[in-house]
Amino acid sequence: MSADNTGKTGNVSGVLHRFERSRRASEHGVALGLIKNVFDDAIEYTAIAPGMRGVVMLGGVLIAAFAFWFGQLFLFDILERGKFRLFEIFAVFCTSLFFIFGAYFGIKYIRFELFRPEDEPTIFDRKNRKVYRIFRETYSGFRGVLSRWPTKTAEYDWDLIDAEHHAAVSTTGSTIARQHGLIFVVRTSATDPTPMDSFAIGNSTLMGEVTVPAAWEHIRRFMEEDGPHLPPGEVLARASSTASFWQCMASAGPYGKRFRIWWREQKAMMVLGLIFFPIVFPLMTLVGIFRWLSYKTAAPIKWSPSVRAAIGAA
Repeated sequence: MSADNTGKTGNVSGVLHRFERSRRASEHGVALGLIKNVFDDAIEYTAIAPGMRGVVMLGGVLIAAFAFWFGQLFLFDILERGKFRLFEIFAVFCTSLFFIFGAYFGIKYIRFELFRPEDEPTIFDRKNRKVYRIFRETYSGFRGVLSRWPTKTAEYDWDLIDAEHHAAVSTTGSTIARQHGLIFVVRTSATDPTPMDSFAIGNSTLMGEVTVPAAWEHIRRFMEEDGPHLPPGEVLARASSTASFWQCMASAGPYGKRFRIWWREQKAMMVLGLIFFPIVFPLMTLVGIFRWLSYKTAAPIKWSPSVRAAIGAA
């Protein structure tokens, strides 16, 4: 029997599929290593995939550095000319946009990593047909990026949640790629289909055209068909909220004992890394440092007594 991808919309971008609970979306279900705890009738997903901490902050720092470097080149070139006609005034205005752009994305991406909750987990509770979340609410725009980002909790009825396969098209000018996501849309009530919230499982680095239906399929089977807590062959995600500085460095790159392991298991990649050493290793070092800072500033989280009573002990 072949897998049945239901609810196709024919879109290239936006909503690709709307899944149905009574129909199979994939031959096999996967959890992508995102399940961190299992209970008698519940599973808890982590929102932070292993190895992803520090990467977003690095992206923000690189964007800010590039924007400021590019902006100051233009600015100094204009000042050296010593002429301030209409064209130069317009060029100064455009140059200021580079500084604003760099500051915005630098602050935003750094805030994504620093002083964040140690995790933003989601629990699927099939006994009570509930979904529980702990998450940090973020805001866009300059006012939002400088505002407080509060940590919140939410509880939804499983029967009011619809699962969708989303995709966003991105291009570099020479290549086109699609980023995929498994999105859960929460309706207001059984009689009001207006969306009142949404959340995702996994991220674009883990999700693809095949893995999104498979990730949904595991949740669907668990909630609707008393399926297994973990897909065959998968293990629980390891908690690493107390990672030390050297653990963070070792997880980001081939430092210490990991150099021998990577050389033995991924020799071709290591050879390329050594060839481009001046570029690759400084970036890996920064990721390790930023990962450690993310762990050190992480705020502890705790499920409410009502949720713990509903799901029982892990």
